[in-house]
Amino acid sequence: MNGGRRRAHDLAHSVVSFVTTWRIQYCATACVVLFLATLARYWVGYDPSASLGGEGWHLAHNLLDKHQFANPFEPLDTGPSALLAPAWPVFLALLMKTFGGGNAGDVYAIRWAAVLIIALTSALFPVFSRRLGMGELNGIIGACIWILGKPMMVPWDGFYGAILLAVACYVYRGYLEQPAQRAGRSAWILGCLMGFLMLTIPAVAPVLAAGLAWEIWRRKIAFFKESLLPLILLPALIVTPWTIRNYLVFHSLVPIRDDFGLVLWEANNDCAQFSAVLNWTSACTENRHPNRDLNEARRVLELGEPKYFELRQQEALHWIGDHPARFLKLTAIRFVFFWMPSEGWSILTNATGTIHVGQGRHLERVVIYLVTLLSGAGLLILYRRDARSAAICMSCLTLYPLVYYILQFEDRYRYPIMWVTFLLGALPITTYMMRGFWHALYARERSAAEGASP
Repeated sequence: MNGGRRRAHDLAHSVVSFVTTWRIQYCATACVVLFLATLARYWVGYDPSASLGGEGWHLAHNLLDKHQFANPFEPLDTGPSALLAPAWPVFLALLMKTFGGGNAGDVYAIRWAAVLIIALTSALFPVFSRRLGMGELNGIIGACIWILGKPMMVPWDGFYGAILLAVACYVYRGYLEQPAQRAGRSAWILGCLMGFLMLTIPAVAPVLAAGLAWEIWRRKIAFFKESLLPLILLPALIVTPWTIRNYLVFHSLVPIRDDFGLVLWEANNDCAQFSAVLNWTSACTENRHPNRDLNEARRVLELGEPKYFELRQQEALHWIGDHPARFLKLTAIRFVFFWMPSEGWSILTNATGTIHVGQGRHLERVVIYLVTLLSGAGLLILYRRDARSAAICMSCLTLYPLVYYILQFEDRYRYPIMWVTFLLGALPITTYMMRGFWHALYARERSAAEGASP
């Protein structure tokens, strides 16, 4: 009797080991294939005439040439800066120092770094999907949809923030499942990720704050006894050197990045339209930006960044108070375009306020629109399967974009949470496919059984 039970136990153990090994090999193979497919889809060649611009590029050059985090604007050297969070310009400077081959060589290295990050993110879709309760197959389908649509590759901080946020969500979901005595290592890893996220894309702060609030509510006093150091003090410690640097340089308490007043004003003034592209191409004399106007750059130099940005913020807040209807209209339009982006489609706004969408990246837009619409159903399906994973996805989709509804629209702002949309958007497709598969299998077995009956 005991021998029979032992043989049955050994057989069950062998089956489980085989299935587990097969599943790991299947997932690893899928990840490699997705990585290579994404590389092929986003492949970039060397262009000797290529160049980049923008504040991050200028800060990186100053870091490399003068060893200063300064002079982000093109018209004039304006002095020390906290315009951007430090991680992205520092990373750019490291790339240029390592692979620098002149301006075109720098651009080539930066573009390839972005391609590799995108490929790594899509390759890990099955891993993220499994941890968040959606299964490996859903991640594979989501990655295939991503590769098909090929969201535009912009060598900016968004894709780097995306993979950091995805890994943080992965670690946090595992942390929630672990008993308190075994969650220590996950908590320390999560704390490190939170700190680096804040130094890369500070807009994730509401998402991180929501996670901490949930943990405090869930564990109460136990949280402060066991997780205060890794989940609160460690991220603060990672951010502290940059905060101290800003205080020593500007003699005032400056956040991780101090450009909020500038971007708020740029999106809310008499000349402002909902899109950055429209604002950049506007001929309105009031819409002056230090990166495009020498006189404004001189004002930054005279006043210093914190004071200049504070004045811009006050102007924006006064304008919003004087024009609430216009502000609400711009906010509503920016909300729509954040989720249904069309910046690459030559958006124009006529005198009546009607938005016209021209020609552009049709396949990319159709794919993004499709997964965005499907992601609502995907979130509902996920909630029924795994409420905690649904809450994590929901916090990313609801809290992260809040600040961007009051700023001018740029499609790159959505990149850090685009992976969530694609995973959730793939879930209804995966669910439908699996139901069809099991229905077909059941029908086949039933037909075979009926054929075997006398």
